[in-house]
Amino acid sequence: MDGIALQTLLDEMRDDSRVIRNAFEKATDRYARGDEIALEASAHHLCRLYNAFEQMALRVAKAFENNIDDEQGWHSALLNRLAIGIEGIRPPLISADLKAPLRELRAFRHVFVHAYELELDIEKLALLLKYARIVADAVLPMVERFIAEVRRQQGL
Repeated sequence: MDGIALQTLLDEMRDDSRVIRNAFEKATDRYARGDEIALEASAHHLCRLYNAFEQMALRVAKAFENNIDDEQGWHSALLNRLAIGIEGIRPPLISADLKAPLRELRAFRHVFVHAYELELDIEKLALLLKYARIVADAVLPMVERFIAEVRRQQGL
């Protein structure tokens, strides 16, 4: 990867981080209102948060491995893949402490998007907001560490 491609990836990942932070803030704000419509809006923004994270993860996988298979189960495989480094290619993107919160947000996004009938549990939403905070707080420093390590490894 050359310096221009890496800078482009960094800028895209920073923008993804901005979307993640924005989605978290909106989810938190809507949750605080507490009425049914606001809780549904909070859930929607939690899904946006995870979608933005997954988009970031896909950018990284495509930039370094260029072989994301669009098969059943690729969503969870993507998290597992990016939690490991690939010797001579890239460091891990996702730290071990982010895997569980990301898995919970991914699972919720799946249920929220595909459920025929869904009644939101306010306590479950509160727990998901806790996980979303962990991700939102960690994502930009994670991106900066990742890119710095790629630069170091590749001598850029």
